[in-house]
Amino acid sequence: MPKIHTMNKSLSIFFNFVTVCIAITSIIFMSGCLNEDNLIGENCYDGILNNGEELIDCGGPICDPCDPCENGIWDPLLGEQWVDCGGECGPCDPSFNGQLDPGELGIDCGCDGCPACPELCGDGLPNGFEEGVDCGGPDCEPCPTCVDGIMNGNEIGIDCGGADCDPCPTTGDCTNGLQDGDEVYIDCGGSSCPECIGQISWKANGQLFQGDAQATATMNGTSIVIAGVSLTTAQIGFSIAEPAGGFMNGVVIPMNMATAPGTAGVYEAVGGAETYSTANGGNMTMEINYVIPGGGGYVAGTFSGNMQSATGVGVTIAQGTFSIPIN
Repeated sequence: MPKIHTMNKSLSIFFNFVTVCIAITSIIFMSGCLNEDNLIGENCYDGILNNGEELIDCGGPICDPCDPCENGIWDPLLGEQWVDCGGECGPCDPSFNGQLDPGELGIDCGCDGCPACPELCGDGLPNGFEEGVDCGGPDCEPCPTCVDGIMNGNEIGIDCGGADCDPCPTTGDCTNGLQDGDEVYIDCGGSSCPECIGQISWKANGQLFQGDAQATATMNGTSIVIAGVSLTTAQIGFSIAEPAGGFMNGVVIPMNMATAPGTAGVYEAVGGAETYSTANGGNMTMEINYVIPGGGGYVAGTFSGNMQSATGVGVTIAQGTFSIPIN
């Protein structure tokens, strides 16, 4: 019996030794394989949107195609009746099927459980009372036309250029208060008109200033930086990060502590007496009325609101306007 006990003890020690050896070997093996040079790279099974994937772990150059019934796109060529439904996909919900159903005021809106019709003016689908995608009808902005006297849609001049309108004439009038021909902005720039000159003006606590010493706009990466300096040394400046939808005519840009430092406004009083910024507090609003981003482009708009100094002193900025070529 003592010999059996001794044998069992020896076997136990042996198995413990083998277990430790396997563990050590595994650690050595893993440390030899997974180092900084050969860690497992991004792949189509990691639950992360990478590799140029269209959706997580699908689509793009290396992963399997995404399920067309789950891609958030209306694919009528694949037989879908509406976004990810109908055809080979599951049936569409009556409140989201691209059709005017009983109880709805407009297509997919104005019923119990449906959104209000004006809420559909930015969803990229032809619904509600829209005459085109997100335009027309009583709720949305008018659809662009080539005869409305406005530069809209994909026009490059008033009612000319782009994919839908006639080509713009190569020469502008330069005196008619309109942007026509190949003018960069109203009556300036292009092949025929005088060079556009930057202008900026504003009121600070009721006092009017003009950028008569400097009025510039430059690109900093994808951001537009606007600066104005008066002959009396008052200075105002804005850094505007590219909005999610890109720079476009009519975009309204808020500036406050939450948007800083990417999008922020700064004002320095005459002689540098005090410096104010939306990064310290306050709220500014800028509306870009016209923009061609990039060097050689142009930006024009308005701004107003208030900023704070580092000590909490405020300044009111009102009636701000700018019209500046982008360098």
